[in-house]
Parts: sequence; C-alpha cells; structure tokens
Amino acid sequence: MNMNTKMSIVFLILIVLLSGFFFYMLMRQNQNQQKLESEYESLQKRLTVLEIQPQTGQDEEKTKLATQLAEANIKLINTDFSKFERELRDSNNKWLWGWTGFFVGVVAIIGIAFWFSVRSLIAERVEKNLNGFRESVNQLEEIKNQLKVLQKEQVVSVLGRLHDFQFIYDTPYRKQTEVLSEEALLDVFSDENCRLELRYKAAAVLADKKFVGLASLLLELLNSVVNSEKSMELKSNARNLVNLLGKIKSQEAYQGLKKLLNRLLTENLKNKDWFLTYTAFALADISVELEMADSISILKKVLPDLEDTHQEAQALTRLAIYFDMFDESEAIKEILIRYVTDKMRGLETRCLEFLENHDPDFVKEWEEKKEGTNTEVEKTDESKPTE
Repeated sequence: MNMNTKMSIVFLILIVLLSGFFFYMLMRQNQNQQKLESEYESLQKRLTVLEIQPQTGQDEEKTKLATQLAEANIKLINTDFSKFERELRDSNNKWLWGWTGFFVGVVAIIGIAFWFSVRSLIAERVEKNLNGFRESVNQLEEIKNQLKVLQKEQVVSVLGRLHDFQFIYDTPYRKQTEVLSEEALLDVFSDENCRLELRYKAAAVLADKKFVGLASLLLELLNSVVNSEKSMELKSNARNLVNLLGKIKSQEAYQGLKKLLNRLLTENLKNKDWFLTYTAFALADISVELEMADSISILKKVLPDLEDTHQEAQALTRLAIYFDMFDESEAIKEILIRYVTDKMRGLETRCLEFLENHDPDFVKEWEEKKEGTNTEVEKTDESKPTE
C-alpha cells in the first residue's frame, strides 16, 4: 500500500467521524428545543386557567381574594418558569461543554493518530530513500576504489618506463608525469611492497608538483631504510633519496637532514656507509641556500669520514662555499688537503680563492709547494732515458 492510499483512508475516516458527530449534535439540539416548547405551552395553559373573569352579582370581597390568589399563583408559576429556564440553560451549557470537550478529545485523538500515521508514512518513505542512497554511496565507493587501483597501476606503468633519475627535469618526461594524480603517487610511495626505485620516482614527481608534505614523508622513509637490511636496490637509490630531500629548501628538510646526519655519526646503523657522505653534501647544499650557521660543527666533524669523493667535486665545492660563508678557513683547508686530486682543478682553485681572504700565507705556501713538486716531476721526466 503506497503513501497516497494510506493518506486517503485516514482522511475518509476523519470525515465520517466528524459527519456523525455533527448530525448527532443537530438531533440533540432539536430534542431540547421541542422539550422547551412543550414546557412553555403547559405553563401558558396554567396561566390561562388562573385568569379571573368578572362575574355579575359576585361578592366584591370574594372577587378581590380570588384575584390576589390568582396573582400569587401566577408569580409562583413565573418563578418556576424562570427556574426551569435557568436549569435548562445550565443543562444545555453543561451538555455543550461536555460534548465540546468530547469533540476536542476526539479531534486530538484523531490528530495524534493522523500525526503518527503521517510520521510512519514519512519514516517509511525516508527509510526507503535512505536505503537507495546507501546503495548509491556503496556503489560510488566501489567505483572510487576501482578507479584508485587503476590510477595506481597507471603510475607504476609510467614510472617503470622512466630510467633516468633526472627524468623530472626533461620536458618529454614531464608530459607523461603531469597527468599522474598526487593521490596515486602517494599510494605508490607509501606502498612498502613497491620497489624502492618506483617509490623514489613517485617522490620525485611529487617534488616536481611542489607537494607540500613531501619532506616529512622522505624523512620517515630515510630514517627507516638507514638501518634496514642491505640490498643492492637500496644502495643504488640511497643517493637519489637524500639528494631529493636536499632539493626541498625548507626548515623541515634542513632540520631533518641535520638529525639524520647526527644519527649516522652517533649510531651504529647498518647502512651508514651508503648514506653518510650524501647526507653531509645535501645538508651543506640546503644550509647554503637557507644561510644556516648551526650545522658548521657537525659538517666539520664529518669531513674525515667522507667516502667516494673522487667524482663529487661539485658537492665538495658547495661544502667549501658553506664554510667560506662563516669564515671557517680550517675546514676549507681540510677539504683542500684531503680530497683535491689532479682531476679536481676547479675545486682546488675555488678553495684557494676562499683561503686568499682568510689565510694568504697558506695559499702562497701551497702554490710554492705545488710548483716545487711540478719541477721535480719535470726533472724526473727529463732524466729518463729515451728509446
């Protein structure tokens, strides 16, 4: 039974009850009117009987007494009539108020029944619509989950075809990665079952998209892998992950790199040798950009432990630039003495330029020593017998 049918039945019942009550009230009023008229006629007859007609030859005294008696009876009848009229009016009022209360009660009961009926019908319709809405929401969630899976698969497919770790700076690669959603990239980056290379590439695309929360995500990943089981995949991606964090020029990235380097220096971490050098270089790079002086001590401390620096002339130069910003000439000398090779002439030139402002005597001594060494090499070459 639908809602319209139920409402029609309720209104029909209400109309029948009101019609019956109206006809009953009309019949009762007619009965009261007839009773009143009957009583009135009876009193009128009594008054007629009591009227004194003058008679010939009757004693005047008797006539006067009869007249007084009749007047007294008339007054008595009038009193009874007034009393009857008042009692009838009171009775009608009581009857009217009683039935009015009954009518109000009936209307209230019918109204309450009607309200509950309407409420039930509305609740039924709302529940029906709500069930339909829930089904639609469930279907929508299912579609969203399917779309989420497809987007993640698209990210894995696109990133799997990119081999150069500098791909985010190549325009053709950017055209492929700019369509990838941040949510799908985050799903790949956060998935521990994905290869670390894919997770790094997802982070690189997020960095290219200027994703705000990337620094904290990278720091969380780095702090977990520096003490994880060794693997070739981790070794090949260690530098990329640290360098990517160093390119985020923010206080969060700076403080995170500083804490990570401190862990590498103070804790016996499994992958310390794969991360120490790159973390120091990344910290120096971001310290130069932000002009932060509070990393001087930890970077000076790490200088003797740098490894694989023969191809890191540019990173060592940035480290020297940082020490020059805060007049740390001894640290620049250590870089010059420890790490400059014949293949790092540019680094040597820059270090000597910095030291010229801080310790020109050291620069003069360095150049004389180098010149003497070159002279000895030339004499040695000349003294060799020719074939």
